[in-house]
Amino acid sequence: MPPFTGDPKQHDPSTFANGMTGSCLCGSIRVTIQAKDLFTHPRGHLCSCANCRKVAGSYVASNMLLAAEEVRIEDRDGTLTCYDDKATGSGNSVFRFFCRKDGKYVMPAGSRLL
Repeated sequence: MPPFTGDPKQHDPSTFANGMTGSCLCGSIRVTIQAKDLFTHPRGHLCSCANCRKVAGSYVASNMLLAAEEVRIEDRDGTLTCYDDKATGSGNSVFRFFCRKDGKYVMPAGSRLL
């Protein structure tokens, strides 16, 4: 099991000073976030629109806005897929990235690289 589980507030924020890495279930896609002050100020929001709820499988989806240079995406097996969700309340497209092999979203629903 990954070392960072449970309540995020139980982990010292300095643990993430050099970023954090996650992957899809099959390991084909790895996402590394290298953002200073990642957890020291708000960078995202919670969305409860119908599509975000569907993607999250919950009553709310967490979304984080990051600059493109703060994120590195490695797609070892070429499984990264993007769904252009146009059925949004704002009328603006939301790009939802996921692994086509295991279906795991690799970026939170609604994430955008600026």
